[in-house]
Amino acid sequence: MDLHNIVVATDESEAGRQAARAGVELAERTSSRLFVMRVMSHRPLAAAANGRAAPPGEGSDHAERERLQRWLGDDLPAGRGQGDVELGITTGVPSIEVCRYAETHQADLLVLGRKERSQPARLLLGDTADAVARRSRVPCLFVPPRAGPIGRVLVALDSTERGMFVLKEACGFARATGAALAAVTVKPASAGEIGEGVTEPPTVRTLRLVPRAREIVRLELGREATIDVELRCGEIVEQVLGALEASAADVLAFGFHRGGPPGVVEAGSSARRLAHTAPGMVLTVPL
Repeated sequence: MDLHNIVVATDESEAGRQAARAGVELAERTSSRLFVMRVMSHRPLAAAANGRAAPPGEGSDHAERERLQRWLGDDLPAGRGQGDVELGITTGVPSIEVCRYAETHQADLLVLGRKERSQPARLLLGDTADAVARRSRVPCLFVPPRAGPIGRVLVALDSTERGMFVLKEACGFARATGAALAAVTVKPASAGEIGEGVTEPPTVRTLRLVPRAREIVRLELGREATIDVELRCGEIVEQVLGALEASAADVLAFGFHRGGPPGVVEAGSSARRLAHTAPGMVLTVPL
């Protein structure tokens, strides 16, 4: 992942503001071009001038961009202003318009807020974040309110080449942010087995993962770079969340299959459950 264009999708919420702050910080660190956009559910009527509606783009959209600029306010640091951050207003279904905007502006990373919800609500309801993760062709960083700086990234891996692709993307993100990198892989527990760490010998496939992961990290981050890979056994989501807490990582990164229906998260994949239940920031890598 090389960061040149960063798109932030925001709204007038605390989670949206935190996403904008995270996008600004990433753009500052990487000298990336920053786009901040908002999706309106409908297009407001443009103000009339001399009895005629203002031309498209000169009335309602312009007013909404100015409103977005005022709302961002001091979150744009000195040296960055409206000329340095491109503001965009679109109308339609948020998940569709956010992904369309990211593709149109050749985004390398899409940043969105994660709104705090009760555990039952997260498990029973789909939301915009879930829909964007399923549609996006680029990695998505989901940022909750009160998120701190990015200092450590934990990558959840499986023992396939898809897992190695996720690791490559996470390496690029770590390189761009200056974050430390660690990884965890989970072997599903056998029937009746209680997963506390590694409870039985890892498979040959899992053993091969560790040297392969370290090889990729050296290629992506330099010959002296390495990575600690924790091997766990048990229920995947439970063990990944346990590793996340133990590592005190700020970001959890994992692969996310594109497509699939919205709806009850409990019936979805481990990735969707992690996206809804993991605390802190989440980085989803499209597969």
